[in-house]
Amino acid sequence: MSTTRNLALPLIAAAQAQKHVTHNEALTLLDALVQIACLDKDLASPPPAPAEGDRYLVAAAEPGGAWTGLSGRIALFQDGAWTGIAPRPGWLAYLVDEADLYTFTGTRWTSFRSTLSILQNLARLGINTAADSANRLAVKAEGALFSWDDSAPGSGSMRLSVNKQDAAKDAGLAFQTGFSTRALLGTFGSDGFGLKTSPDGTRFVQSLSVRPDNGWLTVNGPGPALAPLHVVNNANGDPTNNALYFENYGNDPSGMFGPVAVIKAAVARGTAGAPLPILKGDRFFGFFGSGWHAGGAYSGNAVAFNGGAEEDFTAGAWGTCLDFQTTPLGGTGRRSAVKFRANGALELQPQAAPPSAGTAAGQLVFDSTAGAFKGHDGTRWSRLTNQPCFAATTSFDNYLPAGTWTKVQFNTADSNDQGVFRADANRFVAPEGGLYRFGATLGFKRNGSSAPSAFEIRAYRNGSSAGRGRGAATGSLVDGVTAIALDTVLKLDTGDTVEIFARLTGADGYAAAAESLFAGVQVAAR
Repeated sequence: MSTTRNLALPLIAAAQAQKHVTHNEALTLLDALVQIACLDKDLASPPPAPAEGDRYLVAAAEPGGAWTGLSGRIALFQDGAWTGIAPRPGWLAYLVDEADLYTFTGTRWTSFRSTLSILQNLARLGINTAADSANRLAVKAEGALFSWDDSAPGSGSMRLSVNKQDAAKDAGLAFQTGFSTRALLGTFGSDGFGLKTSPDGTRFVQSLSVRPDNGWLTVNGPGPALAPLHVVNNANGDPTNNALYFENYGNDPSGMFGPVAVIKAAVARGTAGAPLPILKGDRFFGFFGSGWHAGGAYSGNAVAFNGGAEEDFTAGAWGTCLDFQTTPLGGTGRRSAVKFRANGALELQPQAAPPSAGTAAGQLVFDSTAGAFKGHDGTRWSRLTNQPCFAATTSFDNYLPAGTWTKVQFNTADSNDQGVFRADANRFVAPEGGLYRFGATLGFKRNGSSAPSAFEIRAYRNGSSAGRGRGAATGSLVDGVTAIALDTVLKLDTGDTVEIFARLTGADGYAAAAESLFAGVQVAAR
């Protein structure tokens, strides 16, 4: 055997002359083949000015010049000439211009880098751990980095894509503790993005859900969201659980300012890019409430709290109000109950009559029919303002026959704001049940030489003597001087009438117009 088996280095034969030549040839080959580093592989002919010891891979099928016949070989420039070294399977050569390692397969040189491209079709890959059929890519490490490509360079961005077959499938990330899932983030069972959490890896709660069509967010529920922010409070059996909770600690070392949890609403007409001033009647915010009813659906907004503008907004005019709205018992139409007006006034919205249902002590209403505020004491409504009252006189001397109770015809109202005195019928008509105080005064006027012995006055209720209170003067009645008065309190029902009757005994006479008065006022309602 004249050469070595693997590198084909020449062997020194026994009794060989000039052994140094063979030895030097072997060293030259070793120098060329150990740590092979070739300058290029893409040339089809030798470079014009090679340096001693330069090596090239001759990959061209039909190289020319001094490389003719050296296809597939390592071309070595040595002693001013090119020598072709035939590679053997498994040899490695580093290509300087490509910074790549090439392997000779026995027929051709193959890039090690391109060989690694087979990783694109690996059935599984485990890094510091074993992959399996369920987890085809498994990484066991304390960190993994995905960074933008700064060697190309690229766009400077880095995106990680998780793709699924269709909307009904899952695409997401599972966060685990001890290989037990505690959170799921992604699109699970739909195209809506969501976050689910679990205390044990078995029971999951939908913490967040985002609608794919408009980006609206549901908190603590699966959605779909019915507003840009939709909060679901399942209470977990505790109706006192907060649906929203805000904390603020001030963060003021000086202690000058106390903490406040601020919730702010800012509104404008127009668009975000071109806002316009708000106008009278526009609202800053609205809190609304609806409830599920026996008909199998949610009610309309049955209760509301609104903040609105009471004037067109300018740089110097920002008049506002607060409006509390409720729905009456047995009804479905929401209406204002209380308003805090821009002028600082508290406004109870008028009602045609005080409510009969849902009453309780301490309630206040404004009765538009009575034109009065009324309060409830737990039993009944009572007027607090604008009590029914009147004062009436007569425009003529009323004739009183002897011995007969005769109605005094009071026909002129001096004061009758609530219209409770009927001048055409000479009577008071109770607008509502309650206690009323009445007073009346009559002056005596003689009829010629008549000399009655008694002058009496009493109140009639519903056409009959009320039997409560009576006034009288007896003896010698003095014309233009003698006067009688009545002061009484009567319990009346709605619609009851009160009139004043008078009687002279022994002779006739008159109730003088100039001295006659009939007045009354409500003192308590029932």
